[in-house]
Amino acid sequence: MRRYDFECEMCGERFDVERPTAEAGAPAACPFCGEPARRVFTAPRFLFKGDPTENRPVWHNHGAFGHAHAPRRGHHPPGIDE
Repeated sequence: MRRYDFECEMCGERFDVERPTAEAGAPAACPFCGEPARRVFTAPRFLFKGDPTENRPVWHNHGAFGHAHAPRRGHHPPGIDE
């Protein structure tokens, strides 16, 4: 499912909702005040693998030990790749 951005006309809060594409344009209840909110269109969010500012945790598994940490920021024993 995709995430869509919404803005509440009553309180002005912006939030996102995960829903099926068929329901993308339907109003969503504001999680802050409960009033109906309308969908707003924003620029797509792209993630480039070589982006040096990317620091979201990455989940990976070494044998039976799975964990998450920021790219190139984990501490592993020598010989274990991130």
